[in-house]
Amino acid sequence: MKISIRKFRIQDTKEAAKLILKTYGKFCSGDATEEANLRYLTQYDTRQNKIAELEKKFRRTKISFVAVVNNSVIGVIRGDEKRIWNLFVNGNYHRRGVAKSLVETFEKEAKKHKAKKIKIIASLYSVPFYVSVGYKKTTGIRNYKGIKVQPMKKVL
Repeated sequence: MKISIRKFRIQDTKEAAKLILKTYGKFCSGDATEEANLRYLTQYDTRQNKIAELEKKFRRTKISFVAVVNNSVIGVIRGDEKRIWNLFVNGNYHRRGVAKSLVETFEKEAKKHKAKKIKIIASLYSVPFYVSVGYKKTTGIRNYKGIKVQPMKKVL
């Protein structure tokens, strides 16, 4: 099984959105109110959103990469040179270096854009991972639109 990291392509939109839905639901939804979960999940639901709207959302992202196995998207990272907006990896591929490879690729690209640090509003589930790749907690746990999160940053 060969995992490859490549730039996000607009035709990856539907598969990436489905991955975000499934992964958020399984690993992050327990730290949010029902209303917050509905609001978050609705924005990626391919049944509720037109694909064109999702494509527009993904096009606005300056830095986007996917992890792929056998032509299937198993991981996605999105953001800009200052912030990671999304990092999701299919649960079957956790603890295999996929997220680490995505973050490293993202950071290299952010450096090309002259980034000095990257911030993330991390889900509580993901905090140990971010610590393992050099991110530091910047405050205590916060409530972000009904979701418990941990602000973090890394100086590049």
